[in-house]
Amino acid sequence: MLAVLTLLVASVTLLTGATPSPAPVPAVAVAAAADSAVPGNVAADARGERHVTSVVAARRGLSELQYADALEGFRDNRLQAIGRVAVARSVLASAQLALDSSAGHVLTEASRQALAAGIRLQALRLTLAAGQIDESYVRAAASRSGGPFRLEPPSLTAATSTLDGMRFGWASSLDAVRGELAGLVQAVHADVAAWQAEQARLAAMEAARVAEAARVAARAAAAAPVAAPRASGARPVATAPRPAAGVSPGAAASVAVPALFNKLVWTSGFQSEIDACRGAVDVTGNYGVATIAEHWSCGGSRFPGTGRQITFSGVRAGTYLVGGVVAVL
Repeated sequence: MLAVLTLLVASVTLLTGATPSPAPVPAVAVAAAADSAVPGNVAADARGERHVTSVVAARRGLSELQYADALEGFRDNRLQAIGRVAVARSVLASAQLALDSSAGHVLTEASRQALAAGIRLQALRLTLAAGQIDESYVRAAASRSGGPFRLEPPSLTAATSTLDGMRFGWASSLDAVRGELAGLVQAVHADVAAWQAEQARLAAMEAARVAEAARVAARAAAAAPVAAPRASGARPVATAPRPAAGVSPGAAASVAVPALFNKLVWTSGFQSEIDACRGAVDVTGNYGVATIAEHWSCGGSRFPGTGRQITFSGVRAGTYLVGGVVAVL
């Protein structure tokens, strides 16, 4: 406004015919111009700073969002890996139980050997998967300790890359453990069933042989002449009721002569007691006739033959007439 007034004054001077003098540069106008220039520059600088600050903040916000997303994905993946490891451990434990319980109860060891090899392979896979999970805790420790948003953008970017790069491949492979072991376990179960069927068949055959031998021995004993008691008053030898492997003492010795063979019958029972190899076992309860049993190699080979007297001590004490060795165990 001051500059305009100065020009008007100069014009009036010319109109009145006065000699014009150089118009002085208005100090106020210069000062105003100078003053107006400085604030303008300051404003421009302030806007630039605000722009830079906004860009940095935007970048930081993006890094934080990316990091948070990577952290969430990493935690989800690790949780799934932990679950797969737990399931695989349960499957391995079940397979190991099948292997252990089948020991000594299969006709051949082929299926058990295959299952044992399969268990070792899957156990190695499980170990590697667990190792990946343990390693993930170490690699993610920086983000976990400092907090996701206390890191500067470059650190956030590096941490995000680390989290995105962690994979649980071995844990994912554990999904196949159940299927790969199922067939091996089933093969062992089938062999155990075959072994049980064979044991039942052998037991039935043995029972039939023992029963037939007992009938033969009974008929032989009934047909054998009985010696008369001596005048001295000796009485016939009393018979008792229990058996031992291979011997059917169903026919009691009725002659008063000393027994030439002594045998300890240590207990009553059947296969498990016979397999204990501690002496003869009374198995009368299994066959219905007085019978004892003992492995051939443990003492059964020394049993006396048909018609001989035998004296038992222990469970079936008494003196008997041997009806015959009806089976070899």
